[in-house]
Amino acid sequence: MKLREVADIIKGAHLIEGQKKDKVKSYKELTMVSLEPISFLDERKLIEVKSNRTISSKQLTKVGDVVVSLYSPMIACYVEKGQEGYAIPHYMAIVRTKPYVKIDSRFIVQFINSTRGRRALAKKPDAFSHSRPTSLPLASLMQVDLLKESNYLIA
Repeated sequence: MKLREVADIIKGAHLIEGQKKDKVKSYKELTMVSLEPISFLDERKLIEVKSNRTISSKQLTKVGDVVVSLYSPMIACYVEKGQEGYAIPHYMAIVRTKPYVKIDSRFIVQFINSTRGRRALAKKPDAFSHSRPTSLPLASLMQVDLLKESNYLIA
């Protein structure tokens, strides 16, 4: 089962701070240091951005979302209750499970952060010519096979 079959993958917004007169909305934005390697968001390390535009609500965190860094070290974190409404920067993505899918998004977090998940993400698709990518293309994230070899885990 590919990740794109069970979840929507949404790239973060590119927020630009406006001039004093151009500021439309203020957002709390995640940063690389706000993604803890032990799979949680550290709210003390958010930054406040006064943007000159409003971003889509799809690019704001919701409970149960998985936030994935698209740059090394490619950490995945689970969004807990009380962590809604944070802006996702352009170098991260939200993995939001589809409403009809019965899968706990914490499984996705654990998979991406596991050794097997890292290997699956590191596989170079034919469409990409990077010899050693430092960033994870969204297409690669969508193609990750979550349950391949899962019978080894269950048995």
